[in-house]
Amino acid sequence: MAKVKSRKKRRLRLLRIAIGVFVILAGTGAIVALLWSLLGRSGSGTMGGAGSYRPMVRPGEAIRVSLFLSCDVQGRLAPYRCEEGELGGVARMATLYSRWAKEAPQRILVDAGNSTIVRHDAAESVNAFTFSALDRLGYDVVNCGDHEAAQSLDELRMLSRDRKFKLISANLVRADSGAPIFPTHHIVQRAGLRIAFIGVLREDILPLHTGKGVRLKNPAAELGSVLNSVKAEADVIVVLAYLAPQEIYELARKHPEVHLFLGGASPVTSAVCEVAGPRASPGSLVCYLGDQGCTVARLDGAFAIGATPTIRGRIAILDHTVPPDPDLLGPISEFTSALSGKPLPGSNQDPKMPCTSSFVGSDVCKLCHIKEFYAWQATAHAGAYVTLLQKGSHKDPDCLACHATGHQMPGGFDPERPAEPEEPEKTKDAKEAKAKEKELPAPPKVVRQDTLKGVGCECCHGGSRRHLGIALKDRFAAHRTPLLRPKPSVENCIRCHTTTRPCIPAGTSDTYERNEYMDRIKHWGE
Repeated sequence: MAKVKSRKKRRLRLLRIAIGVFVILAGTGAIVALLWSLLGRSGSGTMGGAGSYRPMVRPGEAIRVSLFLSCDVQGRLAPYRCEEGELGGVARMATLYSRWAKEAPQRILVDAGNSTIVRHDAAESVNAFTFSALDRLGYDVVNCGDHEAAQSLDELRMLSRDRKFKLISANLVRADSGAPIFPTHHIVQRAGLRIAFIGVLREDILPLHTGKGVRLKNPAAELGSVLNSVKAEADVIVVLAYLAPQEIYELARKHPEVHLFLGGASPVTSAVCEVAGPRASPGSLVCYLGDQGCTVARLDGAFAIGATPTIRGRIAILDHTVPPDPDLLGPISEFTSALSGKPLPGSNQDPKMPCTSSFVGSDVCKLCHIKEFYAWQATAHAGAYVTLLQKGSHKDPDCLACHATGHQMPGGFDPERPAEPEEPEKTKDAKEAKAKEKELPAPPKVVRQDTLKGVGCECCHGGSRRHLGIALKDRFAAHRTPLLRPKPSVENCIRCHTTTRPCIPAGTSDTYERNEYMDRIKHWGE
């Protein structure tokens, strides 16, 4: 009898121990799950390209995430001088990012490529300082561009070592094995949303050549390969593309599953954001910078699983109106000292030449394109701003994006900026007038707001400050002036001419017909 009681007690004791262990494990699991959920929604973590997990975002739930974009820094950590003044610099970039961060708690910092420098006596030192600066600014993902591809395999490995941000490229590979040098993509999580960033650059980087131990594969082929594996891992796909605009649009048409293409390698900056052609998904958007590292973009997106993203953006110039961040002045001073008297990156810029594609207004275009200007004046584009005044919508940002020139872009229309007073015309004698004719004209220092009302020349052809500077430098060699967008761009047209634009009355539609619409605005010769 005593033995039976002893066995029962032993069993009860073991049962209690088992129950206790189960309760502890269950409690621990619940705590871990709760912490994982909280950390995932805080937006502070980044995920590597490998592996997948269940999204924490419910279908249809819109998550707001902002992307801060730079491109073509090219080691220019300190401002450099051009006709527009002293532009650029990471200290100004830090100030602007800090301002934007107050309005964008969920944000990701990315660079589209060409952050380093080549063909400089102190390139190794400059590039190390550049990557340290990007780390300090809090960058998450950095793509490779021409300058990265022009460095040797050993230089790239050394440069990328121990960085907080992820350096990526899908088509920059080892010359011996063809294996990627860096991760092809990187997934960043914000508020439970998984955003995959894939990096590509152009295959031909002439006049540069790929570095020792490095070669480039076709970006289109490599992007397609990476997308096959990324689709299941991410809720949103972004391609960082150091490619010419036409190459970006071609990729967008082939891969409508990509939500956003962010790029560079362009003479002009795009509008925010262009739609990637009629054959692409309505959700494929494109934005690229072309201002030699003097501008940065902020794209505020609302992303929902299975839905087309909506993005509002702005592009800002890093000029004298943006003070340097005091915390970066020390590192910049160390950077200049480390060069030991060698020229700063960007110091070879012609101080009499503009270096950005800021807006100058249609009246300035008239100086060289007088026939086209007067033909344009007779179109509905020229009077597009008047319709906003009639409706009282002349300060609505959704309307100004399509009815004014360069809204939220450098030098573009700003409804809050007061109108400039008319300058009195000065009388000149014949001798003074003749001497003035021989002087080299310059782009306008102040762009009048009236010249930016309506759909002006630069809405379709791109901001033209640098284009104008090159043209004015040699007025008699127009063929030497790089063209902006010489032909009408369908991608730019359907940025505004969509069936979903806010000014279309409910229940009606306005399908864009290219030939019909082009005939309405024709101001060019055959």
